[in-house]
Amino acid sequence: MNTEIVLILLLVAARGAQVDGRQQMATEVHDEKFYYFGFGSNMLAKRIHIQNPSAQFVGPATLAEHRLDFATIADSRWNGAVATIVPTREALTWGTLWDIELTNLADIDNQEGVHENLYRPITVHVKLHGNGTEIAARAYALVKQPEGNVHGSGQSVVPEDRKPSKTYLQVLVKGAIESGIPQEYVNWLKQIKHNNKTAADMERLLELESVKL
Repeated sequence: MNTEIVLILLLVAARGAQVDGRQQMATEVHDEKFYYFGFGSNMLAKRIHIQNPSAQFVGPATLAEHRLDFATIADSRWNGAVATIVPTREALTWGTLWDIELTNLADIDNQEGVHENLYRPITVHVKLHGNGTEIAARAYALVKQPEGNVHGSGQSVVPEDRKPSKTYLQVLVKGAIESGIPQEYVNWLKQIKHNNKTAADMERLLELESVKL
């Protein structure tokens, strides 16, 4: 086959792959940007801007029928379990809605370990706090989801592999407060059992010393 024809076919295939990728997340894309719902460490502006500098704050938002949960993964830079969302009837998860340039899509996929099969991207429909506007947004859920709601009310024993580190929990609390998430949810975050471990580098970088749990 002629070399020029081969090159043309490769270019068409590559462009088609890009189009397919955008079609898969078409509902959250607008004006060369996409909406992203952060419910874990990415509620905090200083955290998300480490790898996604184009992220612009939209506001606090809620995701219905999902609970916030935690599980330890192989690449846990936080010295403990990390956050995920799990479909759960009558549950509600608060988080931060961001608007991010499409050029940063690969960066946030990389941050979430999509290439390592740690998290997978999903489309969720969240409601913006204050006006109830429903918005389709990209979010990330652990590929290996935790079983059983061990952080539910009245639960006295939490397995070690389901406990976030103190540092990680401080990030969530600081991010929730910064984003304007209601105090009731902040208080709920504070009572989550952690493993007393810290991640010193992240604690310094994100200035968590004053965050009380």
